[in-house]
Amino acid sequence: MSQTTLATIPRLIAQVLAIYDVEAKTVFTSAGIDISDDSQSRIPMDKMATLWKLAVQKTKNNELGLVAASLFQPAYLKSIGMAWLASANLEDGLKRFIASSQLINTAIQIELIERDGENGKELLIQYQKQLKLADQVKIHHCSIELGIGFFLKMFRLAAGKNIPATGVYFTFAIDESKQAYEDYFQCPVYGNQAVNGISFSKALLTETLPTHDAELVEMNEMVINKHLASMDNGRTSARVIKIINELLPLGCPSEEVIAYKLHMSKRTLQRKLKSEGQSYLPILTSVRIMLAKQFLKINDLSITEIAYQLGYSSPSTFARAFKKQTTLSPAGFKENTAG
Repeated sequence: MSQTTLATIPRLIAQVLAIYDVEAKTVFTSAGIDISDDSQSRIPMDKMATLWKLAVQKTKNNELGLVAASLFQPAYLKSIGMAWLASANLEDGLKRFIASSQLINTAIQIELIERDGENGKELLIQYQKQLKLADQVKIHHCSIELGIGFFLKMFRLAAGKNIPATGVYFTFAIDESKQAYEDYFQCPVYGNQAVNGISFSKALLTETLPTHDAELVEMNEMVINKHLASMDNGRTSARVIKIINELLPLGCPSEEVIAYKLHMSKRTLQRKLKSEGQSYLPILTSVRIMLAKQFLKINDLSITEIAYQLGYSSPSTFARAFKKQTTLSPAGFKENTAG
C-alpha cells in the first residue's frame, strides 16, 4: 500500500502558514498539492515531506510541527476524532485511534508499552517504531513533531483539563531546540533516542471522560449483527462487513484499509469478493444505508450525529448519499418514519 495521509493534515499546515503571513497556495503548488480539490482526499507522503520542507523554509521555523500540534482540533481527524471524544477514557480512545490509524496515515506504526515510572505505571506511546529506514527518510521531522504533539493536545481536549506528559523521545537530535520542545511539552524531552514517543501516567489515562457515550457503538453492533444473521454471504463478505462496522465511527474505510485489516492485498480482496458475487463499494453503501435507516428511527439521534457515526465527512455529504440511494432526504425519511 502506498504511503498517504488524509488531506485534512495539509490543511492544518495551511492554517500554520497563515500565522506567518505566508501564502499557502504558492507553497502547496510547489509541493504538488491542491487542497482546494475536495476529491483529493488523500495526499502521498513524499509530497507531504516536500510540503513540510518548503513550509519550514518559508517560516524559518524548524519546529513547525509543534505549531501545527498546538492548533490541532479533533475535526482534523474527521469522525475518528469524534469517536475518540466519545470513548470511555483516554486509553480507550487511544486504542481506538491506533486500531484505525491506517485511515489517517498509512505510514503510521504505533505501539503501546506499559512500564514502571517514577510515580507509578506509565503508558509509552511509541511512534514510527517499525518503519524501515528507507521509509523513515521520507518522513520530515516536523511530521514526527506533529505526530507526537497531537497526542498531548488530543488528551487535553478530550479530558477538558491539563494532562501532563512524563517524557518525550525523538530519534533525531534536539540540542539546538531543546527549550522550544520543553516549552511545548512541559516535561523532559530527549533527543537521539531509539524511538519517537511520549509517555503519560496510566492512572490519568484511565479516568472516565466527561463526553463518554457508548450508546451509538452498542447500536452499531446490534444492527450489524442482525444484518449479518439475515445474510447468506460468503466468508470474505461477512468479514468485510464486520470490519466496516468497526471502522465506520472512526471514518469511512477505503478498500485498501479493509484489505490491510484482512492481511491481504487489494487485488486479492477484490478477487475473493468477486468469487462471492460481491464488490467493495456496494457492500459499503449497503451497510451505511442500512445503519442510517435504523439510526433515523431513533428520535434522540440528530442527523449530524448519524452522519459522523457512519463515517461521512459532513451532514451535507451524508444527506446527498442517502437521498441518492433512497430518493428521500434523511430528514424526510425521519419524518415519514415518525409519522
